[in-house]
Amino acid sequence: MRKNIKILWLDDEWEGFGPENRKKLVINLLEEKGYIADIKEFEDFDTAYKELSSTERYDFFISDYNLNDSKTGLTYLEKIRDTNGYKQFVILYSNNEYSVIKEDVIGVLKNKSLDVFSNFTFFSLGNGSERENFKKAIDVILCRWDELNAIRGRYMCENAELEYKLRTKLDCLENEKLTYSSLIDKFKHTKIHPNNRKNYKNLFEKWHALVKKRNMLAHVEELYDSKKGYYIKSKVNIYDEEDEEIVIFENDLDNERKSLVLLKKEITDFLNKSSY
Repeated sequence: MRKNIKILWLDDEWEGFGPENRKKLVINLLEEKGYIADIKEFEDFDTAYKELSSTERYDFFISDYNLNDSKTGLTYLEKIRDTNGYKQFVILYSNNEYSVIKEDVIGVLKNKSLDVFSNFTFFSLGNGSERENFKKAIDVILCRWDELNAIRGRYMCENAELEYKLRTKLDCLENEKLTYSSLIDKFKHTKIHPNNRKNYKNLFEKWHALVKKRNMLAHVEELYDSKKGYYIKSKVNIYDEEDEEIVIFENDLDNERKSLVLLKKEITDFLNKSSY
């Protein structure tokens, strides 16, 4: 699992204790979660804007709300959404009172698309809750960040439960030499009457595919597609089959979880049968 989190940070005044303290704060918050902050600093709007079109991919953005030349963090947020397919979370902060920032945000949103100004937060630095505000925002970011990796754990967990149930049914709990896949075949040939095996052909094919998917998701790489967003792809073709790979996009996670739950239930119901 990738540990480095790339952050583009725009602030027109990096000198002084405040900016440096905020940077250390974000680094520490990510370290507490087991991640490494890879921060790229920018101090002027135009340079930061040009960076959006570079080959670098950023996991989230942080910006001062009050920028020079009448530009604000919302101006930059709009550029982020218009460039390179970025939909990542954006954190905006300001020395102004929260009520003032809120009024500005509402004023800008009146004439803008809500889709552009989604997936962001803003807060005031003057309320004494700087650490808490950054922590809340980072918690949201990491929650979404971890979802792609969490689906891998879900495949491991659901398969582990099915394997245990299968081993129990075959009285093979102590025989670790028999692999999960071989146990599925053993069940088919010892528990199901030959005349009935064709009735379960589709189920066994889906079950074997589920095991294969679990195994291939053990080693993945995280990639980005400009149209579909972040995704994971199996890194090693352990079955040496042509064009064999597993790809899961972040936008497909709900369907992925639903399909997994339904298939597990189908297999569990099958294993609970008393006769075949």
